[in-house]
Amino acid sequence: MRILQLIYETPESPFGFGGAGVRAYEIYRRLKKRHDITFLALKYRDVRDGQHDGLQHTFVGIESKSLSWSVLCYTVKAAKFVRRHGDAFDIIIENFLPATPFFSRFLTKTPVVLQVQGIMERHSLKKFSLFYSFPLFLVEQFYPLLYRKFIFVSPVTKEKVLAKVKGAVALCPVIPNGINDELLDVPAEDDNYILFLSRIDIYTKGLDLLVRAFEKLNEEFADIDLVLAGYEFDPFDALVSKLSPAVKRRVRYAGFVAGQEKVRLLSRAKFFVLPSRHESSPISILEAAACGKPVLVSDIPELQFVEENGFGLCFRSGSVDDLAEKMELLIEDPSQRQRMGGSGKNFAKNFSWDTIALQFEDALRSVVASPR
Repeated sequence: MRILQLIYETPESPFGFGGAGVRAYEIYRRLKKRHDITFLALKYRDVRDGQHDGLQHTFVGIESKSLSWSVLCYTVKAAKFVRRHGDAFDIIIENFLPATPFFSRFLTKTPVVLQVQGIMERHSLKKFSLFYSFPLFLVEQFYPLLYRKFIFVSPVTKEKVLAKVKGAVALCPVIPNGINDELLDVPAEDDNYILFLSRIDIYTKGLDLLVRAFEKLNEEFADIDLVLAGYEFDPFDALVSKLSPAVKRRVRYAGFVAGQEKVRLLSRAKFFVLPSRHESSPISILEAAACGKPVLVSDIPELQFVEENGFGLCFRSGSVDDLAEKMELLIEDPSQRQRMGGSGKNFAKNFSWDTIALQFEDALRSVVASPR
């Protein structure tokens, strides 16, 4: 198949590389020997079109330091690319973001699948100024209604989106995120730190809640650190600016990590924490589980599977006190951490990227075979 993937993030982009990007590269690098794959991605300074990791990349937009301006220009120019060249592909996968409404379904005869990672709902209105948030909120409400072919990453997101879609839907599988099988063989250690591994996004990821909860544990567990790792969407210094000096010294930022450094951080942590206010299906949860680490998450519907499957705990979303209490429970009970870690490994075994890539390929083949 000749596949066009619309996704703005790439590994070297100065604007970050998150779960949607990781998913795309993990899946397509497993399919590239059997298919002709092109990424249509956001342009940035000094980047050039061509083969990257065996995948064809075409970059459109402008070279700007402004994320907002770059995304706007990328959206317009990507839509033009689809209108001019879309018919040359067998299938187009559009990653849904309210900030990038390409309307690609209406620009080409080639079938388009809308891949939905997650939705912000009313959180966009709380996170951004009204100037930015209201258009994003409106696009998220109406844009999926224009499509009839979907791939969802989370069953919760699927239920929320399809509840609004009127008429018959031609395709709507849930194809989750995954892990590299090598993580299952990593020996678990137990160093004196708690790990957060995701985008440094204070509102979305609930990092304000996390540092306040950690501060509550300061006197009783003065030998334990909090390590944050991930792309710095919000300034780390702003996050810790109001902490006391004693606590601030024990909150460390490891930067954006990948490869063996990420494995090292995961495998040695006491437990993994992700206190998000809204989410889809974070890869980092599966990776932590694969490394035998218990997981502590907020009790939003998208993350309740952690506690339901016995490899972690949920705290009441937004509650600093409950988050601190659950952190204390995990710190004080090594046997519980070990039990949850074992359950996590068993759970993660079901989410190999090798299997998920085949599921993704099968979904695309079904669309190409019956494009209408």
